[in-house]
Amino acid sequence: MKSSAIFPPNVLVPVLVCLGMTFAAGVTPAQCPNRGTVFEGEVSTSQGTPYQAKALRTIVTYGGDGTKRTVVAKANLFRDSAGRTRIERFYDGTAEPSENVPGDILIDDSCGTSVILLPARQTAKITKRVLSAKISDRPFCREIDLKNPPYVGPEGKFEDLGHKLVDGVEIRGERWSTYSSAQAKLTGAPPVSVLEDWCSISLDSPMGGYMLSDKPKREITTVISDIRQIEPDPASFEIPEGYKIISAGEGTAASNLKASPPGASPPQ
Repeated sequence: MKSSAIFPPNVLVPVLVCLGMTFAAGVTPAQCPNRGTVFEGEVSTSQGTPYQAKALRTIVTYGGDGTKRTVVAKANLFRDSAGRTRIERFYDGTAEPSENVPGDILIDDSCGTSVILLPARQTAKITKRVLSAKISDRPFCREIDLKNPPYVGPEGKFEDLGHKLVDGVEIRGERWSTYSSAQAKLTGAPPVSVLEDWCSISLDSPMGGYMLSDKPKREITTVISDIRQIEPDPASFEIPEGYKIISAGEGTAASNLKASPPGASPPQ
């Protein structure tokens, strides 16, 4: 299943790190190559449109006997004009995670270096990578050509969900559904999987969605709110004083940690 709005959240988080204990606070788009918009969890690395927002992700899993378990993960999202991002995640495996201290903080500078801050342990894991060439000139979020909609096959269904406003920001949505068979689709049986994506064209970033999977049944709903189109504090992209620096090595520990879904146990 492919979507022009939101991609799977198991990508790496690049972050710029200076020698010592802090990030360079004055990174500008001219200092980092514009590789096109890259999707990093709940926020993309698009340059020139800073904003802050909150994300609420609810994961509901169903047991074979019909019982269900709900896990909630919360996040504060930040992106500056240079495309640097910061994601503060709160999760403890329950439906009501505390927001006193983030489980982890992911920072991205779009320049090939990443950091994962673990506030409880006062550590910062750093990974540096060589960036590939520009990924694409196409925006992350774009309108669907309804005259040439995506091909979904006889067992699939695509829907354009149109536009709506969230905190003054216009977002657009689409839904992909897959059925157990073409016959099941024709008879009105429920789909076995659903992927609903929302994104903002003006901010070129994801704006929540819904996912349903079967066997085992699981529902994931992500809501983006409190969107403010302001420049984040440059200090947000610095490693706090007193944190122990740990080099994760190229493409190893930090990448594996980023792949952990919200709601999982804190990284080790």
